[in-house]
Amino acid sequence: MRVDGYGSPIDIVVRLDVAEDYILADFEGTSPPSPKGINCPIIYSAAYACYGMKCSIAPEIPNNHASLLPFRVTAPKNCILNAQHPAPVSVRHVLGHLVPDAVLGAVHKMLPGKVPAEGAGALWNLHVSVRPLQGEKAPADGGQRAEVLLFNSGGAGARSTLDGLSATAFPSGVHSMSIEATEHVGPVIFWRKELRDGSGGAGKFRGGLGQVVEISPTDGHEMHFNAMFDRVDHPPRGREGGANGAAGAVLLDDGTILATKGRQHVPAGRRLILQLPGGGGYGAPDKRDSTAAQRDRDFDYVSNS
Repeated sequence: MRVDGYGSPIDIVVRLDVAEDYILADFEGTSPPSPKGINCPIIYSAAYACYGMKCSIAPEIPNNHASLLPFRVTAPKNCILNAQHPAPVSVRHVLGHLVPDAVLGAVHKMLPGKVPAEGAGALWNLHVSVRPLQGEKAPADGGQRAEVLLFNSGGAGARSTLDGLSATAFPSGVHSMSIEATEHVGPVIFWRKELRDGSGGAGKFRGGLGQVVEISPTDGHEMHFNAMFDRVDHPPRGREGGANGAAGAVLLDDGTILATKGRQHVPAGRRLILQLPGGGGYGAPDKRDSTAAQRDRDFDYVSNS
């Protein structure tokens, strides 16, 4: 599975070897470490690899020490999923959250028709630093300094028998604070936070929709944010003939394209727009899944949410 990475694409390669009493996930062939903090310690990679295998192969068995013993994970020390000291790992979730989809792709080759298409995977966490302007444009009351962290999710991949879940975190499972609570604690305004129409990959079963988040500092303020986003250059892939989900995008309201990783600036008077990726579709579309029909289904999702 190829993903965006930081500055250059990253390949996550996994082979599943099935023995009599265990399954080995071997990540030989995965890309080398990055100079940036998206590297994963092996314990983190192993946890998400086991999660992918457990969900797809034995979901009904309680999650405990014994139920995890049949799952083994190995990765070369020279790969990004087995980072060695002093490699930076501060935003390891950006890559680690994509590991289950890679594992599910391997499971699919053994058990077709059982696992979903690829989804957005990694959370689009948004950490904003808001500061009052200085000089003539400074707020009359002096303004407010604030640090705000938001959790946002794209669409999950379509399942083999159902559409994908929209704006749903997988594999993380976190929820975010409400817009009202976030606006109350920091000088920020949400202009939009809505499902992204048409972003789910077409198919017999459609991928989950991503979402659009539009945010700006309040009057007299500017903000920086730390971008930690993926699936922009390499969107979630469909499965069994399903179409890819829509790629993500990071931009200002004047059309300026921003980087997907690293510290970015949102000037006073401008709005930041995040277009989160949609999940891949499952199965080749039949007649009822024409483009028009897909739009109708997306409209129903947006209208009912």
